[in-house]
Amino acid sequence: MVERMERTLPVAAVRDPASRRPLAPGEAIIGRVEQVEETETGERSALVRAGGQLIRARLEATLTEGRLYLFEIHEQGRWKAVPLSGAGAHSLEEAARQWQRAWKLSDAALPVLRQALKAGAVVTKTEVVKLAEAAQQTGQPDSAEEVLAHLFRRGLPPSPAVFRALWAARAGAPLASLLTELKAALAALPAQPGTVALRQDFERLLSPSLFAYETAAHVALAARQEGAEPASALWARLGLAPLTKDGRMALREALRQRRFSEVGRLLGVTDEERFFARVAAVDAAFRRGGLPRAEAELWAAARTARDPALSVFHWLRRMAARLGVGDEAELARALKTGSAPVAPSSLKGLLLRLLHDPETSGAKRTAEALLDRLDGMAIASGRDGAMEHAWLAFPLPLGRHDSDLVVYWQGRRSHERTLDTDYSRIVCSLTLEELGEVVVDMRVQRRIVHISIFHDDPQLSALIARLSPLAKERFQAHGYRLSGVDVKAASAACPPSLFPFQSGGSGVDWRA
Repeated sequence: MVERMERTLPVAAVRDPASRRPLAPGEAIIGRVEQVEETETGERSALVRAGGQLIRARLEATLTEGRLYLFEIHEQGRWKAVPLSGAGAHSLEEAARQWQRAWKLSDAALPVLRQALKAGAVVTKTEVVKLAEAAQQTGQPDSAEEVLAHLFRRGLPPSPAVFRALWAARAGAPLASLLTELKAALAALPAQPGTVALRQDFERLLSPSLFAYETAAHVALAARQEGAEPASALWARLGLAPLTKDGRMALREALRQRRFSEVGRLLGVTDEERFFARVAAVDAAFRRGGLPRAEAELWAAARTARDPALSVFHWLRRMAARLGVGDEAELARALKTGSAPVAPSSLKGLLLRLLHDPETSGAKRTAEALLDRLDGMAIASGRDGAMEHAWLAFPLPLGRHDSDLVVYWQGRRSHERTLDTDYSRIVCSLTLEELGEVVVDMRVQRRIVHISIFHDDPQLSALIARLSPLAKERFQAHGYRLSGVDVKAASAACPPSLFPFQSGGSGVDWRA
């Protein structure tokens, strides 16, 4: 098992030369000699441009200005300079090959050396060897090198653990699939007290009724119609306070305007866990025939509502916190004391608890894969200078099979560090039972929005044409102008999971 501490602490550019940390014995960096100087006492030094900054090094041997060297750090801060080229321009590939020959490494190390050299990174020979092994294990050399490039470009720790986390984020199995596999693995474990408690916690965390909010809203609005009595009875079963006439009117208008956070407030859900439990209890009574006929008919109509957007909104709002992608600080403190959180409130916390439990050996492999994917998302969603990005995947139980809703955001942040809603790009993908994978790319620039939908259904263009006026109206209500919606071939789509590893721009002019 990889070192868990490294994967839960927030990642900083600890080996970025710009951090001005003294180079340590065993490390190496490629640099070009800018200037050689000699003091009055006869001591010689050189200004070396390495990793985007100038570093002063004492010389014990003659170096030539303009030449590229491999600088290896020895004891007492001594630098050993291995010349890689003559004066003048020198190709990146040839420099990487000379570095490889100097360290007597196999060809598998070339992608690591190439990307370290390109980023001006500081690495040790051991780190290069281990990273090369981790990259080889993927079986996809080109994609693995993209991940290596991202790792070095961001100044992340050059370790196999970080690489594996990033690789899992880019190419790993969907969260929904891994969670299904984990539930099956937990169900197959012996019914020991620890495993039973873990099953219950996972069920509580990840299995609330997706249809809960939509059903409750449908029942609430039915109270003003002929089915007022069964609606009131069902409303009482849900444990919610009765709505006034004005409250129902406000609820209807909020639903029409798609103001889903306001709908949740109007429904009066104060204890979400209890609300989900009551919804599940009513649904179980309905399935076994335990509801009066009128209530059963109303519940069946509410359960089959064809617009799950309200419930999906609240599911995602809940899951954004419950994945535990931002739990690193709390988990690091728990691990420092040698124990996982007593009552973890996130998926990551439960997975760490599972790894610490000796009774759950049969589920540890899947738990590791899930942690790799969660850690990779946290690491990949980092700062990149003036532009920033965030990337998350949410398991979404929509339809008969769970799938991931993957969201990538890139843009800038305001002075208050909140997302700038005037300049951004949002790309999301979702696999639906009838349509398959759909990718939506939305670009916002000066509050002007353009949307591209990637799918090959020939009827989609006609549907978009009918719905575009409504979409324009909805954007205008929030102060945006929709410039257009187009449909493109699915083959032209770039999945959201690949965006963090691309070095190009966002396609949005974010400058004011």
